[in-house]
Amino acid sequence: MEQPNIIEPLNFEEILSRMREELVKRDASFTALVESDPAIKILEVAAWRELLLRQRINEAVKGNLLKFAIGEDLDNLAEFYGVEREKEEDDERFRKRVKAKVKGWSTCGSKEYYRYYALSADSRVKDALVESPIPGKVQISILSTKLSITGIVSEELLEIVKKQVTRDDIRVLTDTVTVIGCNITEVDIHSRMSISPLISEEEIKKQFIEKFELAKRLGWNVTRSWIIANLFVEGVENVELIEPKEDVVVLGNECAALRNLEIELN
Repeated sequence: MEQPNIIEPLNFEEILSRMREELVKRDASFTALVESDPAIKILEVAAWRELLLRQRINEAVKGNLLKFAIGEDLDNLAEFYGVEREKEEDDERFRKRVKAKVKGWSTCGSKEYYRYYALSADSRVKDALVESPIPGKVQISILSTKLSITGIVSEELLEIVKKQVTRDDIRVLTDTVTVIGCNITEVDIHSRMSISPLISEEEIKKQFIEKFELAKRLGWNVTRSWIIANLFVEGVENVELIEPKEDVVVLGNECAALRNLEIELN
């Protein structure tokens, strides 16, 4: 994640060097200082304290930026926008809802307007895509955190979302809103790799599946580079990706699901 200019890069040696330069300007007798000199030790302590202070300032800045705020800082920031964290909701999902709420303010009935209310309907809604194929018709595709074995979103969850987005105080008077489960694109992954004794095939699979589940969302393309990068964990020496042969392109109302993960060891 790219850091904004307001967040200062920190470097202890640079701070210490500037302090030494400032000391020499004030008193030329300090030009021949050695590392063991008490004055240097005092400067090191001062530089370290300044580094900690600047780090605290950086953290305070991040706590006031929606893109970087976490935990209670994110809760406090979201309160300004009138959004409360749901029970056991993680930061990324909460942040997604806050963004949707803000974007939805532009006009009543915008895509982000409906998306915010769909995401807020139930904590099991991981993602939502709002489309309007024709004027007056709104279709909301839902991705659930808990898909069935076949990848289908439960009817119960679809009904909960539908009741939310069709409430009289939410639905735009001229809109007809339908809620459907997203389509599933199954992905098979086959790789050949060399590993050290530090890691096992089972552990590689476990870590990869966790990363895949965390990353998946509507319209997320599963690229070969992403697969290789996330198979290349500590203890893996080489990865040759056999399948898929090309990037898996996923449409906006679809979600990638990992059907099979096969690992061959050299």
